[in-house]
Amino acid sequence: MSALLLILLCTLFMMATANATFWGHAWRIFADSPRALLTFTAAIFCLTFAMMLLLANRWLVKPAMILLLLLAAASGWFQDQMGVVIDREMIQNVVNTTTTEASHLLTLPYALHMALFGVLPALVVAFLPLKRERALPKTLRIVGLSALSFTLCIGLLLSDYARFAAVFREQKELMTSYQPGAPVEGMVSYVKMMLRAGNGVATAWGLDAKTRPGAKPRLTVFMLGETSRVQNWALAGYARDTNPELAKRDITFFADTTACGTSTAVSVPCMFSGFGEKEYSYSKAVRRENLLDILRHAGQDVIWWDLNTGSQGVAKRVGEEHLGKNPDPALCPTGECTDELLVNRLSALMPTLTRDTVVVLHTIGSHGPSYYLRYPPEGARFTPTCDTGEFARCNADQIVNTYDNTIAWTDHVIALMIDRLAAQDRLDTSLIYASDHGESLGEDGLWLHGAPRFMAPEVQTKVPMLLWLSDDARARLPGAIPCLAQKARLPQSHDAIFPTVLALAGVTTAVANPAQDLTHCAAS
Repeated sequence: MSALLLILLCTLFMMATANATFWGHAWRIFADSPRALLTFTAAIFCLTFAMMLLLANRWLVKPAMILLLLLAAASGWFQDQMGVVIDREMIQNVVNTTTTEASHLLTLPYALHMALFGVLPALVVAFLPLKRERALPKTLRIVGLSALSFTLCIGLLLSDYARFAAVFREQKELMTSYQPGAPVEGMVSYVKMMLRAGNGVATAWGLDAKTRPGAKPRLTVFMLGETSRVQNWALAGYARDTNPELAKRDITFFADTTACGTSTAVSVPCMFSGFGEKEYSYSKAVRRENLLDILRHAGQDVIWWDLNTGSQGVAKRVGEEHLGKNPDPALCPTGECTDELLVNRLSALMPTLTRDTVVVLHTIGSHGPSYYLRYPPEGARFTPTCDTGEFARCNADQIVNTYDNTIAWTDHVIALMIDRLAAQDRLDTSLIYASDHGESLGEDGLWLHGAPRFMAPEVQTKVPMLLWLSDDARARLPGAIPCLAQKARLPQSHDAIFPTVLALAGVTTAVANPAQDLTHCAAS
């Protein structure tokens, strides 16, 4: 077989087998005009074929086709089954994920799909003999066919330019679902982002930071939540009682809080960066020090304990510890730990603290798809549950029950942490909790999180945030109580975390915006 024919067959195969979501979007968009659908299909084929012809080198074509077949099969599966868009941010999530997290997605149906639509065709390509062709005629054919295909693509799109231009401009979900184009573009964008970030040397920032003198050592706890959407919190009006313990604690709850991103890889660096959601970019964040560095400049001890996928680079200069690597058998019976382990670890440390300290507890929260592993058996308040990471084996009620159990367990863990902090008379304690992003539970065909911001539903962008102050912290921040009540009635965002943590820790610096500090308002 010639390299050209191999590319043609691989292109047709991937378009036919890895693009159910893409064709579903196209059918919906062009439902009123079969002619426009056929024209669009032909244009996309011509464009794909033209790009693939660039890989027609005898030594390159087989490895390239094998990689693209495997990539299209994998990304097509997650898109068709969970509505996951494989863009730059999702590539970043994949790079930063852990083996444990990834293992929950490697199910038997996925393996069978990959074997049939990825591995099998890849093996056919690997063992298929290719014709030896003279270099000059082959090159001329490749250049000619590529130019012809690209010209046909442009001509077909220009035949109804107004319509197709509007589709590309307004229906962005169409091309972000095309395999293997979308993940390839995502990989290229990720590489470009990492190159722009440079060597990662951070510019010093907030060197003027100082800690106000205090009567007692301060302990500021930031519980960084995971995948908790505010729509399933009873404190925000959810019909189910998912917050029975926090409802009895003296907290301030912010029911209308917008996350900086829809994935951990974006939201976590963003909330610590000080840039805010509108100005944040990965390359800018890695080139400047962040909240943790400023706390260190102010003379505070900083601790990052993790049960999730790490600090995403936020704590690389102060250090981080993943507690799941040395699991407590009582709290990690399946090998994966519940968030109570973080509370117990901090409870053991508190009696020894003599200096102002900020502790970040990066929880596992409601991390999916294996929600049932996020709480112990006694935490199953809502039944029946979905005790598997394969959503296809459960009905909608089981999945929601299991997810709600993770919210109720988070409620328990936060309340337990508050009680432990309140019992420490020798410390001036405070706690802020915010989830990094929300979660889709099948609404509009979407599961999990990480949707591009332009199409992300509110269940992925609206998150719970709350704040608790000890009596000592209240006395130290006398204007905070009325201010918190006022700000709880207003929309908030992750932008508030940076200045609020500094205020709770008693740190002053010119780089903090007091208007975004939840404990500060004009009336105070």
